Amino acid sequence: MPSYAVIGASRGIGLEYVRQLASRSDTVVFAVVRNPAGSTHLNAAATGLKNVHIFPGDVVDYDSLERAAKQVSEVTGGKLDYLIHNAANVDVNTAYKGFDDYANMEELDTAFISAYKVNSLGPIHAITAFLPLLRASDTKKIVVIGSGACDPSSSRALRLPNIVAYAMTKAAALLATTKFAFKLQDEGFVVITLCPGMVDCSATAGADSAALADKLNEFSATVKKNTGLEVTRQTPEESVTAQLKVIDGLQASHNGLFLKHTGGEYFPRRSEA
Repeated sequence: MPSYAVIGASRGIGLEYVRQLASRSDTVVFAVVRNPAGSTHLNAAATGLKNVHIFPGDVVDYDSLERAAKQVSEVTGGKLDYLIHNAANVDVNTAYKGFDDYANMEELDTAFISAYKVNSLGPIHAITAFLPLLRASDTKKIVVIGSGACDPSSSRALRLPNIVAYAMTKAAALLATTKFAFKLQDEGFVVITLCPGMVDCSATAGADSAALADKLNEFSATVKKNTGLEVTRQTPEESVTAQLKVIDGLQASHNGLFLKHTGGEYFPRRSEA
C-alpha cells in the first residue's frame, strides 16, 4: 500500500493532493498541517476516510515535524514512500509586494525572514524529519512544490518587479531541493521540484478568499499589460491531476530536476535550449 505524506495540506493544492490520493483505494495518506482542528476543508474532505490521517506539524518547528514523522511511522511500520512538500508562505498581504512596497527596511526584513523560514528552511526541515522513513522504503520519492516565480527568465519575460520575498525564497528552496537530490542519489532516491502552474486557490482561502482573488486578477492584468499574454488559471483539481501523472512516472533520470506539471523540464538542459 503506497504511503504519501503531504506537508501543508489544509487548503489549496495540498488539500487537493489529499483528496485525489485518498481516492486511490490502495493508498494511505498523511496530511501534516499546523492546526488540525482549524483545518475545516481538510477535515471535511477526510470525513469517513480510513486511509487519511491528519497529524500536526509546522515547518518552522522542526520538533513538531519529528513528532509527525513518528506518528506516521507508527501507522506504516517505520517507512514512507512519498513525501510531498507543499507548505509555503503566501501571505496575501505581503506576497505580491515589491521592494518599494514595504514601509521601511525593518518591515521588509521581517517579511523576508518569515518567508525564508517557511519557504526555504521548511523543505529542509520536512525532508530531514521524514528521511529515516523514506530510507526504509523501496520507493524513495521526494517532491517539493516549486514556483515559476523563482525563474529569472520568467520575471524578465513578464516584466515583474514585485512578488520579491516569495520568489527569492522559493528560489532558495529550489536549490536546497537540488542539493538533497544529489546528496541522496546514491541511495536510490528521486528528488524533484515540481511547478504546479498558475493555480487559483481562492476557493479554500477562508477569510483571504476575496483578497486572493483580487491579487490574482491584478497579477493577470499586469502580465497582460506588460506582455499581451493571457494568464491561464487552473483549479487545484486540474493542477494536481496533472502533477500526479508526473509523480507517478518519476524515474531515476528525473532526480534533481525542476519539472513542469505538464511534464518536461522547467529549465531545459543546455543541449536542448
